[in-house]
Amino acid sequence: MFMNNDFSEQQKIQTVGVLPIRRPAEYCQELKVKDSAVHAMTDFTSKFAITVAPDRQIDGALADMRRLSVRAMLVVRAESVVGLITSYDIEGPRPARFAERLQATREDITVGDIMTEWEDLPTLDWSTVQTARISDLLEIFAGVGVMHLLVLESDERGAEVVRGLISRSRIQRQLRGAELLPRIGAQ
Repeated sequence: MFMNNDFSEQQKIQTVGVLPIRRPAEYCQELKVKDSAVHAMTDFTSKFAITVAPDRQIDGALADMRRLSVRAMLVVRAESVVGLITSYDIEGPRPARFAERLQATREDITVGDIMTEWEDLPTLDWSTVQTARISDLLEIFAGVGVMHLLVLESDERGAEVVRGLISRSRIQRQLRGAELLPRIGAQ
C-alpha cells in the first residue's frame, strides 16, 4: 500500500505543498553593457504580452500590475495596441491632473484617460535591436527620458507588429555594478 502519490525512489517527509516564488528568468539574468540588446527585451513571440482595456478603471489596472508583477501594460482595443500604461502613470500626478481638469473623481478615471497614446510611444525597429548593445539602449533611454521602448517588427504584409518591450528599470536591475548605472540613475 502506498503512503502517498509520490512514486519517486527518494523518501519524502510529507508536509504541505508550497508554490515557488515567481521569478521570471529574464529578471534573474545579469546583464553587461556589451551584451546584445535582445537580452533586455521581453519578446512577445515567446512570452505573453500583459494587456489591459482602455476602459479599465486605473486602480483595478494597478492591482492587476501588482498581481502579475509588472510595471507596464499594453493598452489594447479590438486586438490593436492603442497605448501603454505604467504604474507610475497611475500612482504619479496624471490622475490628479485629469480629475482636476474634468472635475472627476479618481474612481471615474480609466486607463484610456491617462495612458501614453500609441503615436507618443517611443519605438525601436526589431532590426535595430538585433544589432544594438545594452550600452546603446542606455544612451537612448538617457536621451529620450522615458522608461519603456516598444520594439516593432513588420509582418509579411508590411503592418507594424509589437514584437517586444524594453524596460529601463529592468535593465538597471540587471546591470548590477555596471559602470553606466550611476549616470542613468542620477538623471
